[in-house]
Amino acid sequence: MPTDHQNSEKTYAEVQQFYAHHIHLMDEGRAEEAALTFTEDASMVSPPKIVEPIRGRANLAAGLRKAADTLIADGVRYRRCHTMIAVEPQPDGRLYVRAYVQVVRTQRGGQSVLHAMCVCEDVLVREDGALKVLERVVTRDDQF
Repeated sequence: MPTDHQNSEKTYAEVQQFYAHHIHLMDEGRAEEAALTFTEDASMVSPPKIVEPIRGRANLAAGLRKAADTLIADGVRYRRCHTMIAVEPQPDGRLYVRAYVQVVRTQRGGQSVLHAMCVCEDVLVREDGALKVLERVVTRDDQF
């Protein structure tokens, strides 16, 4: 029988793999696939751009598509680097995850620059055995 430490390591590795897949989809502009990593009733808020929560997978997909299309049209690429990931399992099986996120912006033919430094707070749940984002709150360091 696995120990709590072994379960913790397994969960942490699973969360790391989830974010690697999730963020790669977002950074590659694969909006519809990225939206599938959210629950059907997910919500996301990220001031100053997203002050009112976006609710529901369909609305998130539309927002992700619009953002990806704008970046492509502007010749810009974002790379989001999740670091310092802390995972807190909850008694109901949810995972509270808090991470630092560096958003690196690269203009086609230009230099890569740090666009934003953020804290991302997610509630992850399991659906059909897979982790998905139920709630997301992103806070930019320059908005405190």
